[in-house]
Amino acid sequence: MLIKEITIKFKFVIKASIISLIGASLVACGASLREYKKFANAGQEYADALDSLLVTSGNYVVDANSEKLLRNRLEDTVKAGEMYIDITKQDKDWLMIIGRMRQHTDLLQRYFIALENLATSDSPTQVQEVTEDIFTQLNNVSTDIQGNPLVSDKIGSALSEIPKIILSNKIKGALRKELEQRKETIYRELAIQESVLELLTIELQSNLKTIQKNQEERLLFRPYTAADPISDPDEWIEKRQKILTMTLSIEALNDASESAKDFKEAFQLLLEDKFTIARANELLSEINSLVNVAEEIKNN
Repeated sequence: MLIKEITIKFKFVIKASIISLIGASLVACGASLREYKKFANAGQEYADALDSLLVTSGNYVVDANSEKLLRNRLEDTVKAGEMYIDITKQDKDWLMIIGRMRQHTDLLQRYFIALENLATSDSPTQVQEVTEDIFTQLNNVSTDIQGNPLVSDKIGSALSEIPKIILSNKIKGALRKELEQRKETIYRELAIQESVLELLTIELQSNLKTIQKNQEERLLFRPYTAADPISDPDEWIEKRQKILTMTLSIEALNDASESAKDFKEAFQLLLEDKFTIARANELLSEINSLVNVAEEIKNN
């Protein structure tokens, strides 16, 4: 599968699922949104899509550094062992933050489901115990993420701009009590996701360029200029097409962090009763367009 196809699919699924979660929360808060039925079934896919993107990010971190190791070994075999240790440590550092982000994404998803249950449950006390447990875990993971030197500066800057959210009077009962206590904190967690995803996007873009450059040299240029003929011309052509189109996905990758930003901002609008049906329809229209693009790429 082309990387371009993968990233545009992420763009579609994440956008679709963001709207679904917003719709679910609107229903939970007592607002009316007829269009919600069009995309309600995608609610669970937000965390799944984001998790897939995080896994992909980790894979490309390792692949890019593997390409660097192969290149460096050719240039300096004496320091090869030292370089392997240093670069592998970099891999592990990034994989650590990606692992924590996967936990963070899962806990946020579970928390939003718990919020909806809190609004509709006949036993809000039991649900509040669930939200308390989830939030305790989320706080622990969040603290760990914020302390990671790879992302701490970026997160610190983002958390310095947390707005004061004025809760709509339409939100009642146990749900209101929960949100009054944690609405800014939830917004902070969404801001953390946005910040880390932005950094991961930059890292992933850099990794794609590294992989492309090194694979072009190793898998295309060297076999082409070697004295012996290319053993499998069709395979060489297929590799060349895949390698040279890698960076076409870079623009689509930007939509991952943008989606996190959209979700964060929509959460604030939702709680302040400013999220409109018109905006929901506009986002839904974007999704329909992305579906068509994804299908075209898949069929090519």
